Amino acid sequence: MASASAETPATNESFKSVFGRRLEPYLALSKSAKGAGCVQLIKDVLTAPGVVVFGELLAMPNVVELKSNPDHARYHRLLEIFSYGTYQDYQQNKDSLPEITVAQRTKLQQLSIVTLSERVRAIPYAHLLQYLEIDNVRQLEDLIMDAIYQNLINANLDQKLKQVEVHSAMGRDLRPGQAQDMLRVLAEWTKTSEAMLKALSHKMDEVRVNYEKEKEAKEAFEKELESIKKENAASGGGKHRKVGGGGGGHHGSHMMEYEMEQHMFQSPEFANEYARLGHGGGPGNKRTGKRVQNRG
Repeated sequence: MASASAETPATNESFKSVFGRRLEPYLALSKSAKGAGCVQLIKDVLTAPGVVVFGELLAMPNVVELKSNPDHARYHRLLEIFSYGTYQDYQQNKDSLPEITVAQRTKLQQLSIVTLSERVRAIPYAHLLQYLEIDNVRQLEDLIMDAIYQNLINANLDQKLKQVEVHSAMGRDLRPGQAQDMLRVLAEWTKTSEAMLKALSHKMDEVRVNYEKEKEAKEAFEKELESIKKENAASGGGKHRKVGGGGGGHHGSHMMEYEMEQHMFQSPEFANEYARLGHGGGPGNKRTGKRVQNRG
């Protein structure tokens, strides 16, 4: 599988600031250019290599004035498409827009790939060929490679799967209303996050309370169980009494009588534990003594 990639420049500056510096000379010229001179400025900036952000120029007063001139308004619209639109936007409105050059067409196609990568990171060649109206894969790959080397995108060309895998891309200018849409989405996200954090906090409080209750119950159980064990150990020897006489010697018979008082417990757990230790049944079961003949 052949691939190609380019890393972003080793700098703390963002893509926008790097490309923004390339626009600065045109911003300076736009302060004095009017009418036809401003139209020519737009033509030049759309052709200029490496100039791919146009939002600041679009906001310059002399450029804004073009919208009110019927002969020049279409150049303002063209600048808008290069700022935040796509090649498809141009194609759908090309009858009312100025004709673009080969260099301008290439730039707009590359900017369209940037926009597409906002929605999907692995873009099939077939989709790009149709979307950008390119005749063959070789031409498409050359276009993408050039975008990679200009740092418009950071991507790999997957020739086996016939797709371009975009890892990151430059930031384009915001469309009108896009900032409000982003703020609305962020506000909804913040609201949802706050509700989730509140629910998690409530759940954690419940878990903490239940943990403390379980801990107290366990400590009480262990304390009472230990008390019972100590009582049993201390009184066990006193419950044995010799009740018979022995015939003399080693072969004499001895009888031992065992009696155990019935213990009343506060919960079945203690009764079960008592039974498990070998003292008989649970609560309510009375244990009686037995006479066992000593065969020693």
